Amino acid sequence: DIPMVALIKGHTVHQNVPVLTGKCSRCKTLYTADHERFQDTSTIQNNLKRVYLNSAKYLKIGKSLWVDRLFSTSAINAMYNFHASASAYAEYWNNTFGTEQISITRPQIWQAFVQQSVRTIAEECGIDAEFDDGLNIKEVTTHAYSLLGENGIIRAADQHACTECTQKYKKTSDVVFNDPAAVVGMDATDDNIPAMALNHEEVQFDLPQTPVTADNEMDVDDIPNIKMVVLDGVVMGPQHCAYDNCTNDLSNSCGGSLCDIHQIMLASQCLVQHQPQWRKYAKNSNRQNQAGVRQMLQRPGENQPWQPRHRGPNPQQHDDPNADPPEPQNYFRAARFYCVETICAPCGVVIAWTKFAKSESPTNILNFLGSVYQTEDSRPDYVCIDKGCQVLATAVANGSWDIWKKTTRFIVDAYHYINHRVLDYLCRKYCNPSPGDGSAPNLVIIAHDKNGNPYVKRAFNTQVCEQLNAWLGGYQSILKRMTPGNFNWFLHTMLFYHTRYVIQKQMMKKQQEEEEDLGLDEEIDENDEMEENE
Repeated sequence: DIPMVALIKGHTVHQNVPVLTGKCSRCKTLYTADHERFQDTSTIQNNLKRVYLNSAKYLKIGKSLWVDRLFSTSAINAMYNFHASASAYAEYWNNTFGTEQISITRPQIWQAFVQQSVRTIAEECGIDAEFDDGLNIKEVTTHAYSLLGENGIIRAADQHACTECTQKYKKTSDVVFNDPAAVVGMDATDDNIPAMALNHEEVQFDLPQTPVTADNEMDVDDIPNIKMVVLDGVVMGPQHCAYDNCTNDLSNSCGGSLCDIHQIMLASQCLVQHQPQWRKYAKNSNRQNQAGVRQMLQRPGENQPWQPRHRGPNPQQHDDPNADPPEPQNYFRAARFYCVETICAPCGVVIAWTKFAKSESPTNILNFLGSVYQTEDSRPDYVCIDKGCQVLATAVANGSWDIWKKTTRFIVDAYHYINHRVLDYLCRKYCNPSPGDGSAPNLVIIAHDKNGNPYVKRAFNTQVCEQLNAWLGGYQSILKRMTPGNFNWFLHTMLFYHTRYVIQKQMMKKQQEEEEDLGLDEEIDENDEMEENE
């Protein structure tokens, strides 16, 4: 019997479409329109495996519903461009293209998202994704991130380099100020630079040597371009087990607070003696009670320094204490990952991301950098972090600076430096993002305004992660309800697509500039005028 299904091609619905399958009589491999299923004879259990074909033209997203790749691509583009959830896009599609015979549900849109994104990222990796057969959609996202997530490294950004995130090496720079604490683009004159506070402790660190200082005979043209990356975190994350130092997935994502292991270990221990604590917790944590507390604490139009300035994720303070928060008094409520940390190139390309469970501590940042840049050749020349001075001090204290000082300097963004250079000697001396005295020539470049007049400016965009975090904040309402497996895959997919779009825009811009240099745009205009005259 040949099954008859509904097929959405573009936005047109076709009913009673036959779906053909084939099966090899020798190896028993099953061939369908979007996947292959075979028996893995390399294992003792001979498990069935499913291969997600990158070349598939149609995808199955429901029991009797198939879609083409244009439909699934449209769903992902809507989620990317409009921060739309699966339910929002399903409602939009039904209102626009739905009929009495067919309507799309939220699970079907999520299925289309997963099916399309798995194939897109697998194709970038040069493989067809292969998982166990019979997985539910939640297990598919978990396995997909395990196979294709590469611990948060974005494959689309591999070996990326452009004029915005790399600069040609310079040995010297034009001196604009006499004070090394001056910031290009922020300070107007030497008189604007505040003096250091009287009580400060001077420290001395070994800084990485440039190739020219190491060998004065080296040709400057042979020196690789100077690279910078920028780090920052945004407060968001999925829930995880509430038990101390456990980040496993919850046994029950709808109201549970423990993972499978700790649910078995602790479930039978919380009986009569903890009932008063539970009743107190349930009373104080319900939504209506908390809304009343917020209303009492904050009058209309009032905003205390300790209160969030707006709804959603709030920017983290660079001088927050590095200690992890205290452990909870009970395990009634699931814990939540503290933040998502990203590494970006100054042009906007996302290089890698990860989650921090408890805090954005310098130790966590150093471990993250070490996992992404495992060799000296791969490390950037500059790493810009809003708390770069704390990271530098921690690296010196724990000995990891002996590794990083060979290749890299830690600096801070301009706004942090302006607020911190008066009080922190280490930050003032070692972490200036664009010294105006010429001591870091590769952080300052000469640009020209529209009239051709030269002026100095910062060589790299150190606010790129802040810009990315503002965009990521649009997904807060979607991500906070996701399980860790769905969270990891959704965020990784969005950052992957974001990186691809940034690179595509750069290529289009470069092509337009080349055409303008060749005068192709003038030729096109002349041809248009001739056609109009004819």
